[in-house]
Amino acid sequence: MKTGISISMAVLIMALIGFATQAQAGYPKAKDLYVNDFANLLTANDAITIRTALAKLRGDTGVQAVVVTIRSIHGYGTGDQTIESFATKLFNKWGIGDRERNDGVLILVAVKDRKVRIELGSGYGGSYNEQMQSVINQQMLPHFRRENYSLGIMEGTDSVVQILSKRASTIALQSAQTPTIKYDSSSSTSDSGAGLLFFVIAGGVIVTVFGLILYARSRNRRCPSCRVALERLYGGAEDQYLDDGQKLEKSLGSVDHQVWQCPKCGHHDLQSQYRWLSSFAGCHSCGYRTMKVGELITVHPTEFSTGEKQVNEECYRCGFRRCKTDILPMITSYVRSGYDHSHHSASSSDHFMSGASYTSSFDSGGSSSSSYGGGSSSGDGASGSW
Repeated sequence: MKTGISISMAVLIMALIGFATQAQAGYPKAKDLYVNDFANLLTANDAITIRTALAKLRGDTGVQAVVVTIRSIHGYGTGDQTIESFATKLFNKWGIGDRERNDGVLILVAVKDRKVRIELGSGYGGSYNEQMQSVINQQMLPHFRRENYSLGIMEGTDSVVQILSKRASTIALQSAQTPTIKYDSSSSTSDSGAGLLFFVIAGGVIVTVFGLILYARSRNRRCPSCRVALERLYGGAEDQYLDDGQKLEKSLGSVDHQVWQCPKCGHHDLQSQYRWLSSFAGCHSCGYRTMKVGELITVHPTEFSTGEKQVNEECYRCGFRRCKTDILPMITSYVRSGYDHSHHSASSSDHFMSGASYTSSFDSGGSSSSSYGGGSSSGDGASGSW
């Protein structure tokens, strides 16, 4: 009798375990258009900064990039054995990016697996794999190895945004160079030529600027005396060449201070670049990029009246403080629903934000038809482990 009861209980427990496993199987559902931090790796400020930057990227270029963090690819019962397989299938399930251009990007971090993947839409082909690999190796893995995941994800996303922005500028330039000719009796030939020339020059300037930025960050440096290739210092070894303000900028993630040293004679070269996704601004007093800007909406604008927001500025280095009030313009009925949704909790919590506030009409059910563009990936991208 006891044996029969034990067997029945064992069968019941196994059935419940199997049912639970089956119920939990499947890829995670998207909760946000741009940042889905399921592993809780991002700080609140970094998450807002990344989301704002990715929303701006999509608004400016039409390109959608999404950051996703998970504990492990094996926690969803999908059967994937590699992060590459998991990333490709998750990308296609969500439908990241535009359906026609297939230009979406997925930045996936599996912290327990110690793996990171940048998955590219099929519209990129293999031409951008090497650039994404460089982002992982230079901007993300050094921070991940020190368990500074939030900063690594933010810096990696920063570099991806730069690459995607440059690509969009190049495409815009190519489109400007091969315009569709339309005859209009009210426009002269000289006007059309001047307009085309302006777009060509503007596009060329944009491409040149982004090219110089990427070259400055990735080029091989040599010692001016020994002509030996300089080596970049990591793990705090570069701190000896930074002053107190630069060290604080480094710890806050507002400026990327790269120190390159000659292994032969000890000559060093300091290169500093602002982090585009940083929520810190330059201080009006000491000049270091250590000033946090906090924005709190105190009066919400409507279709009939303006609103107000309180802007608090505080420097973490010199203690400079300033509080001011900015006027928010009236909103139109076209954006009213999106504005109300994105600012619903603004009056109850003080959110630190960099740049303009973002809006989102995302459906928490994760439906790609209403939130994402239906893009797909064929498996291109880059991966890394630490």
